[in-house]
Amino acid sequence: MSKRQGRLNVSMVNYLKNVIETFPEQNVGRAATPAGDRLFDIRDEKEAKPLEEERAIAFHHTTALLLFMAARARRDIQTAVAFLTTRVKSPDEDDWGKLKRVLKYLNGTKYLKLSISVENLGILKWYVDGSHNTHWDCKGHGGAMFTMGKGAVSSYSRKVKLNTRSSTETELVVADMYMPEMLWSLYFMESQGYEVECIGLHQDNTSTQLLMTNGRFSSGRKTKHIRAKFFFIKDRIDDGEVTVVNCPTEGMWADILTKPLQGKAFRLMRSKLMNCEEDYFENEETEKERAKRKPVVGRVSRPGSTRPLQECVGRSAMSRGLVATDRRPVRESRMVEESRIVRRRMQRPKERRGE
Repeated sequence: MSKRQGRLNVSMVNYLKNVIETFPEQNVGRAATPAGDRLFDIRDEKEAKPLEEERAIAFHHTTALLLFMAARARRDIQTAVAFLTTRVKSPDEDDWGKLKRVLKYLNGTKYLKLSISVENLGILKWYVDGSHNTHWDCKGHGGAMFTMGKGAVSSYSRKVKLNTRSSTETELVVADMYMPEMLWSLYFMESQGYEVECIGLHQDNTSTQLLMTNGRFSSGRKTKHIRAKFFFIKDRIDDGEVTVVNCPTEGMWADILTKPLQGKAFRLMRSKLMNCEEDYFENEETEKERAKRKPVVGRVSRPGSTRPLQECVGRSAMSRGLVATDRRPVRESRMVEESRIVRRRMQRPKERRGE
């Protein structure tokens, strides 16, 4: 984690390398995207080939490691990891291949960083999107992205907990699902002393916008079955805490968190989510140049600072028993220093020692 020119950069390179190296199979190769078009497809139980116990445990373990990383520094793999978490109880060969696809993508983007910058604290921008009838049990998938400028301050990708009858209803249910996170961001910023105008909820479904704004008055024959709790968002809009913003589909940056995009669409959405170059690419020469650089223990917040800082993940150099300057054990250094102080005191005259 580092701060440069008004940006906060977050990376977990060493953690990512450890995930790839500890994977039981040698995963050579790279992939352009974390998942293929058939990410959410599952074979029938009669056709599926379950993993043996050893690989099933490895699948669960690696998925958990990726989940930890996706929620912090690698938001571009959240959709794939969100699906893999639904398969840890009974993974099959197809799931194993989907996990390897994620690792291949990470292998080709090891040094990709999440870069966050703030442009306006007055409006908290939330992009919320839903994909209808995505999973094998006909449930949808919802994604949300929170930003205050460039890059996602927080983002989510989750399976919808109930079946819906239309894409309009899916969008409404997803917006209600992420309402606690949206309101928390508003209350948190206000508690820090900032004057926040409202939450800007970006939505690309016109029918859902009407249901959010007007509630039951815009509910017709196809939506009258929707439960009243999903109109909680209307109360927040009436109180002025939330404002619905019409967002075109091509500008819905949360779309990458609802489905496995490919090609240019994926690269465009990733650039908005991670605040990176649209055509971000790592070649072997770039990796060799990075490998030649000397490793830095901890991090430095500003030029000239010698304070050893804690890494993003894992124990810091100080907690591992190392000092960033000479890499000697901390206990040994303290004992040497204490012995020097005692010898100095013994060399002083008795009057100065207070005897």
